[in-house]
Amino acid sequence: MTGNVQGPEFAKFNAQELSAIRPSSAIPNGSLVKGLVLEKRGDGYIVEIQGQRMYAASSLDLEVGERFVGIWDSTHIPPLLKIKQDETALHQKLTDFERSILQALLDRQLPVTEGLIKALSSLLMKMASSDDNLSVLIELYARGLPLDEANVKTLLWYLGLADVEIRKYEKHIKDTLKNPEEMKDSEATEYLKSLLLLARPLKNVIYPYNFLPLLFHLDGDKSVKIWISSQEEPKKAVKLLFHFEGHNIGLVEGELVFADDAYGVTLRPKSDVVKELISKELPHLERALKSLSLQLIYLNLGPMKEIRNVAYQGFEAEA
Repeated sequence: MTGNVQGPEFAKFNAQELSAIRPSSAIPNGSLVKGLVLEKRGDGYIVEIQGQRMYAASSLDLEVGERFVGIWDSTHIPPLLKIKQDETALHQKLTDFERSILQALLDRQLPVTEGLIKALSSLLMKMASSDDNLSVLIELYARGLPLDEANVKTLLWYLGLADVEIRKYEKHIKDTLKNPEEMKDSEATEYLKSLLLLARPLKNVIYPYNFLPLLFHLDGDKSVKIWISSQEEPKKAVKLLFHFEGHNIGLVEGELVFADDAYGVTLRPKSDVVKELISKELPHLERALKSLSLQLIYLNLGPMKEIRNVAYQGFEAEA
């Protein structure tokens, strides 16, 4: 371990750390959100929305463990969850088609505004409405990418690739990496475009697993999935999550959090035996990581976490 510095999974949630909760400005005022009540706290509640703990008041009494759907009103301090039926009535005027868009956004744990629904509806009408087109538009929206037909076409093409085709394009790109001008295969170029789209960090998305990962094949039939997300508040940071499953070591999750010119690393093997083996090698891994140009803030070995608990707030350090 690197001294007394710890990664975000060791941060305890208590009253003194409410300032570290994801700011309410991350959710547009008037958004329809769904979440879970974690705790009753004073006149309000600690709720989980988009996978992140937040403090909010509610228009109705809530029970710990209760799931809710409501309007997020950030004009109040603390923010107010409007959960009465008449508060969500404005969304009842949506067409069936628009409700399907609303549900797709909520399923990805994204805050929803009527303006966003209308914008996506208009785009889908122009490019033919389908579940695939909607899914791809949401992928682009979550990454802050242009919602244009060219990007939609590229990702749809990528989603239709068979595993053998992906391996072929990976090999072609690897072989021509040193001489990009030799990449004359137009489909390999399209594949590279799709990777660049998926490599754009998901913006303030706390559930990256709800979105498409980057997929890279290794030797044999092994592969690694990578999700990249970013946040602006309370500290600008980029988080890279990966899943790797080997024949002998089983599933290993990892995450790298980058902030400024420093970074932290956490590894989470599913097997206790593998965890013990990695633990013995941590000093060697730490020395190797410290030889890089970026400053290593922490190196942690933790238990496998549920997918829904992937929130992060940047670096947490003890004095």
